[in-house]
Parts: sequence; structure tokens; C-alpha cells
Amino acid sequence: MDSLTQAVLGAACGQAVLGRKIGPKALAWGAIAGTLPDLDVISRVFSEHEIYGLLYHRGLTHSIFITLLAPPLLGYLAHKQRGVVAVLFGLLLVLFMGGMGLKEESTVLQGIGLFILAITAWVGWRYWGSKNPPKLQEEPGWKSWSWMFFWAILTHWLIDAGTSYGTQIFEPFSSYRFSFNNIAIADPLYTLPLLLAVMIIPFFKNKSWQQGINTTALVLSTAYMALTFGIKAKVNAVVSENIKAQNIEELSYVTYPTILNCMLWQTTIETADAYYYGVYSIWDEDSKIKFQKLPKQHQLLDRWKGHEFVDILLWFSQGYYNVTENPDGSLQFNNLRFGLMGFGLLEDSDGYIFKFKLAEKDGELSVEQVRDMDKLQPKLLFSLLWNRIWDKHPAVNK
Repeated sequence: MDSLTQAVLGAACGQAVLGRKIGPKALAWGAIAGTLPDLDVISRVFSEHEIYGLLYHRGLTHSIFITLLAPPLLGYLAHKQRGVVAVLFGLLLVLFMGGMGLKEESTVLQGIGLFILAITAWVGWRYWGSKNPPKLQEEPGWKSWSWMFFWAILTHWLIDAGTSYGTQIFEPFSSYRFSFNNIAIADPLYTLPLLLAVMIIPFFKNKSWQQGINTTALVLSTAYMALTFGIKAKVNAVVSENIKAQNIEELSYVTYPTILNCMLWQTTIETADAYYYGVYSIWDEDSKIKFQKLPKQHQLLDRWKGHEFVDILLWFSQGYYNVTENPDGSLQFNNLRFGLMGFGLLEDSDGYIFKFKLAEKDGELSVEQVRDMDKLQPKLLFSLLWNRIWDKHPAVNK
């Protein structure tokens, strides 16, 4: 899920394990622990091509293997060399931001990247060096630190596995991505209880109150997560009914919520020669879904069959993709596990969200992600999202 959610969930885990010993400072250490798995994005700094980011993000650092291996080591470092842990975290965090700047062609961005790296290294060494570790009210033992890191890392990939992006929890033994598709990558109703708890706990001096507030937030967010599974089961039933009623010869289908909520859902149904895309809100007056047919055209990829980049795209799509041809002869690979922009209602957009352009350059395959940032209309998209939740036939007001 989004970085804010991971940070506040980690903070809540830190407070739950260490709060009675070190007070609200446990929130900060938990936030660090909860953010650590996502520092795998640093791999993009060193990758030769952006497509490798699909392989490495939510890979080994989000696995059961690391969940069991890393906490004892991190717990020992936090117990014995707390300053080192803080310095390493800070350096890793800005290595991504600064390093990505260095990869840009712009000299200005490269300079900003170098500046960020240099300043952070100096600040980290000056204020968080191992000779001056942060002081705590009561020193937790190695086991307590280890448990804190364990729960923060475990819950990190557990909620990530709920999103469509998926998580490779069995790395390095299997690269299969688990995707429960029950929650959006950003959902404020899950995040809000945790965020509020993190914000108000420091104002309470009584540790029992601090722990009570933290526990309440964890219970509420967990209950909401459980609710999304219940809603998904209902949506699956509706989709199955529509498949039968509309005589769709389905091979498989997937359902997934739209961004920022668990009330409006999308579905992609696979058939022999096409996919059917539809949208359903739990507030729809009737359960009939209007589907949009998306031809597969998988044969367009035959020329590049077996190419490493194509194999990565196929693996990441988990079988839900189609291919379209652009006017210039290049191909567009569209991942259908993330739905359509504006639910396919926008006339001036092909609707595909997660897409890559494939073209031949000097006899080699060139692959680049198509972001269409200049075509995004946030106000229109959020308006359409809100209206579609409550109205089955929303007006598209540009």
C-alpha cells in the first residue's frame, strides 16, 4: 500500500511492542521498521532498465524469508548500535530520491540528487552517529526490538498482498506474486484510524492511555480489512451471476476495488479471444453489469516471444493483458489487472492505466512505460469516481 499507510501501521506495531518501555518514541522506530521493506525501490537506481523495477519491488524484502531472517539482526543492531540503524535508514531512504535524480538527463536534477545525498550523510553522521545513539527512557532487550521489527515487516507485506500489485512472499524460492485483490493501494478508511492514533498518542502521558488508543486503532483498521474481504465475496457472487446470465464463456476472472474505497469494484473476465471489463458498486440498484469487450490480440507479441522484457511483462500481468497497435506501428502492452481510467467512459483516452510501449529500434526491442501524465484530469477522475459509487450512470462532466 502507499508509504503513509505503511509508516503509520509500522508505528502502531512499534507502539504495541515497545510503547510501555520507551513511550511515543516507539512510534518513530515502528515507522522506520514499517518502511524498511519498501526501500527495495533503491534497486531502480542501479537497474539498467525501468522494467526491472517490476521484478525487484515487493520481492525479497517482502518475503517470509526476510521476515524471519531480518528481525533478529535488526533487533540486535537497534539494541547495541541504535545510531547505526538510524543512519543506514536515512541514507537508504535518500539514496533512492537522490539516486533517481542522478539518473535523470537534467543537470539540475543530477545536482539536486548529489546535494540530497551529501547533506543527509552529514546530518546522519553528525546527529545520529553510533557514538551518540538516541537516549530512551528504558532500554528494551534484544528480543523486544526483534519482535517489533518482526511485526512491522510482517504486517507490511500482509497488507501489500491485499492489493492488485501483489507481493512475492515466497522469494527467493518462488517469484509468484500473491494478490488477494481486496483493498486498493491507497484507502483512507484503513489508514485514518492509524494516522489519528499516531498523531494524538504523543499528547498523552499515561502509558495505559497510549496503549489503549493504539490498540483501538489497530482493531478498527483490521476490522476494516476484514470487511473488504466480505465485500469482495459479495462482488464475486454478483460477477459470477452476470457471467452466467450474459452467457460469457469465462476462463477466469478477477475482481479488485477502485482507488480510495471499497464500495466501487472493477472486474476483468478472460475468455478465449477477449477480456470483458465491468464496474459494480455495492450501492447499485440492480446487479446487472455492463461489460466492455477488450480484444486480446496476444498474437501481436509473437515476434518478441521469449524476449526478457516481454517475459517480465507477461509474468507481472498474471495472464490479464491485451495488446494494441499504435498508428506508428509500435505495440502497446496493457496490464488489465488495474482497470481502466475513468472506467472506460472517457472518449479522449484509451483508458488503459498500466501500459508499456514496445517498438523496434536498431533491430532491438525497446520497452518504455507510458504514463500520459499530461492527459490526466484529477478533478474529472475524482468526480467520476465519487459519482459512480452512488450512481450507476454518472455524467461525464469535463
